[in-house]
Amino acid sequence: MMHRLFHLFSGLLTALAFAAPAIAEEPGGWGYLGWSSLINNDKIGDDDDRWQTGGSSYSFLFGPAGLTEAPADWGRLIELRVRSQAITPDDYSAPAAWDRRAAGVITTTLNTHFQNRGFEFSAGAGFALTGPQTGLIRLQNFVHRLTPAIDPFVPAAVQAAQIGDAGFPTIQGEASRRFRLSDHAVLRPFVEAQAGVETFARIGADLFIGPAFDGTVLVRDGTSGFAYRGFHGRARPGVSLVIGADTARVVSSALLPAADGYRLTPLRHRARAGVMIEGERLSVFQGMAWLGPEFAAQPTGQVTGVVQIRFRF
Repeated sequence: MMHRLFHLFSGLLTALAFAAPAIAEEPGGWGYLGWSSLINNDKIGDDDDRWQTGGSSYSFLFGPAGLTEAPADWGRLIELRVRSQAITPDDYSAPAAWDRRAAGVITTTLNTHFQNRGFEFSAGAGFALTGPQTGLIRLQNFVHRLTPAIDPFVPAAVQAAQIGDAGFPTIQGEASRRFRLSDHAVLRPFVEAQAGVETFARIGADLFIGPAFDGTVLVRDGTSGFAYRGFHGRARPGVSLVIGADTARVVSSALLPAADGYRLTPLRHRARAGVMIEGERLSVFQGMAWLGPEFAAQPTGQVTGVVQIRFRF
């Protein structure tokens, strides 16, 4: 069953990716608006390869032709979001008894974005898959084969002990509001909640300095917490900065099962900062995020790096 669901979601993503250019050529009506992505990896953060070691978020947006920001009506702007997470112990060549198990997670959701009375909302539902069926730990080993002198392999015993194949219905939502502090600075506090493979409630804020994040739909990366642009229709050239932080109360986590003796941290903290350089044909975003400990035995937090590069032709 899990394999069939995985192939279903993979097929849906592939079909939309190939169909997008054709949809975009249709005059008027409802269709493809654009896409965006963000990649995170702790190798470009604190130069380690552990815990939240790597992942990505991809967003494909659909709605009325010409739409560049969240509409007032629920359901007019739809986002297909696909997120991957590769999780490993601290030293996976010889994991400590206290450390977490490896895990691969792929989450696919359909979300709608809208705004009302100055508030921005997103809400969505989908499915998360865990375990060897995702292929993410195997993919990590494949990538490490390209740089064996730098990155060790995840040994067979660690792969065998990873969080097993399972599926989790997922619902998530976020509400935020922008407060303009000056011509060049916007503060955007938010609240977020999710029920699924991890169930939590979160509160935080982001400060945007510069033009890159004005007047566009923002999508939040689940690992780092960075809000990234859902599509790039109204991007203005220039340099922009973003600084943010948030705190979550995690109620349950299938990635840190209580049956294995893991105790979740009372609160899960994140802090982040990044810079966006926007040109006429190229935009580059580079950021760093500090992720606090997720379980009681985890001795420290970690720093993961995020990258977004976008060409326009």
